[in-house]
Amino acid sequence: MANDLLDTATADLFGADVADVPLIEANPAPILAGTAEREERELNSSLKNVSGLGAAEDAEADCALLHPFGDVPDVPDVPPNNGAGSSGTAGGTADVPDVPALADLIEAATAGEGGDTEETAVPSVPEDERPCFKVYDDWTLLDTGRRLRPGVWLHGMSKPKKEEMPVPVDSWVCGPLHIEAQTFDGGENNFGRLLRFKNTAGRWRSWAMPMELLKGDGSDLRGELLAMGLELDPLARQTLARYLQERTPKKRIRCALQVGWCGGVFVLPDAVIGPNAAGVIFQSGERSHDEHGQAGTLDGWQAEIAARAVENPLFLLALSAAFAGPLLKRTNTEGGGLHFVGDSSTGKTTILEAACSVWGGPGYRRSWRATANGMEGAAALLNDCLLALDEISECDPREVGAIVYSLGNGRGKQRASRTGAARSVTRWQAFIVSTGERTIGTTMMEGGQRTKAGQAVRLLDIPAARRFGCFDELHGMATGTALSDAIKRAATQHHGRAGRAFLERLTHDERDMAGMLERLKALPAFNPAEAEGQDKRAASRFALLALAGELATEYGITGWPEQAALDAAVIGFQAWRTMRGGGNDERRQILDKLAGFLERHGDSRFSDWTADGAAIRDRAGWWKPDDVGGRLYLFNADGLREALKGFDFKRALDVLESCGVIPKASATGERSKTENVGGRKVRVYPVRADALHGVGNGA
Repeated sequence: MANDLLDTATADLFGADVADVPLIEANPAPILAGTAEREERELNSSLKNVSGLGAAEDAEADCALLHPFGDVPDVPDVPPNNGAGSSGTAGGTADVPDVPALADLIEAATAGEGGDTEETAVPSVPEDERPCFKVYDDWTLLDTGRRLRPGVWLHGMSKPKKEEMPVPVDSWVCGPLHIEAQTFDGGENNFGRLLRFKNTAGRWRSWAMPMELLKGDGSDLRGELLAMGLELDPLARQTLARYLQERTPKKRIRCALQVGWCGGVFVLPDAVIGPNAAGVIFQSGERSHDEHGQAGTLDGWQAEIAARAVENPLFLLALSAAFAGPLLKRTNTEGGGLHFVGDSSTGKTTILEAACSVWGGPGYRRSWRATANGMEGAAALLNDCLLALDEISECDPREVGAIVYSLGNGRGKQRASRTGAARSVTRWQAFIVSTGERTIGTTMMEGGQRTKAGQAVRLLDIPAARRFGCFDELHGMATGTALSDAIKRAATQHHGRAGRAFLERLTHDERDMAGMLERLKALPAFNPAEAEGQDKRAASRFALLALAGELATEYGITGWPEQAALDAAVIGFQAWRTMRGGGNDERRQILDKLAGFLERHGDSRFSDWTADGAAIRDRAGWWKPDDVGGRLYLFNADGLREALKGFDFKRALDVLESCGVIPKASATGERSKTENVGGRKVRVYPVRADALHGVGNGA
């Protein structure tokens, strides 16, 4: 039956004449919303839906349009299915709740926003109050009927021509921008303005703007504001500067120009920590500082980073160093740090990244690939915090010595202004953690420079040669590489929390930190019997690391056992002394240099003292047998100065005398002696080669 009906309909469709097909009128043109005709049609439609008036006639008309090709057999009425007795089939779905009409939803939303009340018009600025600036945070309707977009507006008057009268003129300057307060430092310099503005993403943000950015055409200021998302009128350049300087805010806030201590509070780019933190703000001409970012949780950092440092002394030492920066000022300690030395892929960079995670994310770590001037900027940016430098081989060997001295001293170069006057010197204090495959001295030698004792004691070489590179305990990992990878992953997921938690406690801790450090420095482990001045100077740095780590443990930051940081500091001190050797660095360098000179030129530039006529080029002296069958070298003045080049000559003679390499000075202070060489008297400096080598090896 169904097939017959289908065949009949198909025959009717393709067999009928074109004239038999009823015409279907084209769709009428759309009726615009808001017109009387549209409203009448919507009213009629709603009446039909509600009362059913004309339903039969409309149904017949609709059927005629839907079935133009022939009669359709009547379909018996099907009772509605309420889902009873069904089990998950399409016909057995549960009753669908009534869906509200779109108009009802719009009406409800409008009512929630106060749609029942009309927008209140704001009086326009009177002519006698113009010109003036006003800030509108949202769209604003004036009583004149004009709508103002959000932002700063200049309400002024036009400049009439001849007999014309001035009329009010309103000009948009920029997005919503409020001037909250004026800022200046403790010396009442470096004035600025605390700005609060809405960016194009609709979010409010604050920025302490240095007033010096308004100099010239203000393009630097506009660039910073645009980069931070504030919308500006490109034609209102001078108007923006005029608004920012129109009046001085009554509220005053002290500004800090760099990260670190500012009185009793600690300043970070995005936060001020400590008592009275509300009265201080960080002010910078740069729009962002991503070094001190945050991610994850403190608990996650403790579980995945700090916990893995237990029983790993070098790892624990690096984390303790991260907490040492804020203690430099509290203990009146000079800057300096550690340099982890070891082969590639031993975990040096891993423990460096873990130390960085105390303060920030992947962008916190710095590279040695920088000039001395560039390193000044990095150190000032991380003042009173951790300065992490990776891979010393990337630095120019000729720059390393100057960088080490500069970082340790905490002062940049003295520079002159355009007028020739001395500019202010950049200052900082930071604890440094560095890595590399070569020591500081080896790197400087590649640049043709000699390591001075002051450089070696500012950045202490620590061998990264434990059981598994930098690690002793793998904490359940199969290899040191697996542990290293796990720590690196954790550092990207959890960072920036530990340092802030440490500062929250430290800024409220009023104990005498300098006294606590002195008690640690007095421990026998930091005072070996044969220790000299440089040993004690290095020991004080390791004592500072012990104090930092133990404080972090006491504050509940690390979760380490008590005295774990102290034990790691003692191990680090012993490793440094083992790698360096005992005694004074400068003395050892003097002895080594003189011994090296004799090894290179002992036979070519010296001759037997009895054969004075021997032809010797660039003579450095003579030699004669000593009492034990060795040689006693008789240096002339020029030869000994050449051998000790790079050292203060008098200081070098004092060292040689104290070591028994040359005779004691005479009563008049003379160290040279008169010898009869080849029948003539010559002033020479007798040098005992055997004493030189013996002291050099044993020092």
